[in-house]
Amino acid sequence: MTYRLVVGIDGSPHSAAALRWAISDAVQHHDAAVTAVLAWQVPFVSIPGAFDRDELEQGYQALVVKTISETVPSPPVPLTSLVAEGDTIESLIEAAKGADLLVLGVKGRSTFRGLLLGSVAAACAASSPCPVVLVRQSDLWPGAGAGSPAGTGYRNNAQRERARI
Repeated sequence: MTYRLVVGIDGSPHSAAALRWAISDAVQHHDAAVTAVLAWQVPFVSIPGAFDRDELEQGYQALVVKTISETVPSPPVPLTSLVAEGDTIESLIEAAKGADLLVLGVKGRSTFRGLLLGSVAAACAASSPCPVVLVRQSDLWPGAGAGSPAGTGYRNNAQRERARI
């Protein structure tokens, strides 16, 4: 049976660290696959037609390709991508159904510097149908390994299990 990981990506350094962590974890399983999910919505503005939906979707697809190719240019496990139109939290929860693990960055592209946990990560951790690992960008926290689960600097499976929510 395939060990399935779903990882949320949004182009942020934390999501890139989450993707690296998911690939690293998948490599340690005999039969594993990773799905990178990026959710997007047409911005709500009061001017009809202000945004071209197809152009937006193409831009987000390009962001997924760029994020994956820069983060894991030659993934050692099967890696697929999913660009989902809709609410980020709902899309990630839906994608995580049937998965063994949902992996997210502790926060996305928010500009709130003091924010320790983003709203998407918090909501997914509370509602996910599978265990969740929250990963932070390691260069912001001295002593943490690259793509360490939040709250740890651990890199092996036994220690990772304790980092799962």
